[in-house]
Amino acid sequence: MILVVDHDPQMLEQASRILNRDRQVFLASSAEQALEMVGRLGFSVVLVDLELAGAHELIQMLHDAHPDLLFIGVNGAMKASMRMADSKRLGVVEFLEKPITPEWKPIVERVRASHGSH
Repeated sequence: MILVVDHDPQMLEQASRILNRDRQVFLASSAEQALEMVGRLGFSVVLVDLELAGAHELIQMLHDAHPDLLFIGVNGAMKASMRMADSKRLGVVEFLEKPITPEWKPIVERVRASHGSH
């Protein structure tokens, strides 16, 4: 299952439409909601908007609690190289640039498929 965490309702709607496969995509609009959902459900991949309030803390907490969980960082502008570097240190394995497009799906599926090898 995939969790998408973003504060933008339009982004969440697009993510659900583009990435959803057999109802395996769940949506969270805050770090708090994401933490609660990961505690209840078993996800393989979490897409996190790196501009979300508490994004890095969320990734750190989830990584500590679920070391096998894979993270994809989502950013509105890839110019934030420091943020990307920090995210890589926290375990982000891939980065995607907004807005979401159908080209995201194979990337997310590749990361999702690699979950079993971790």
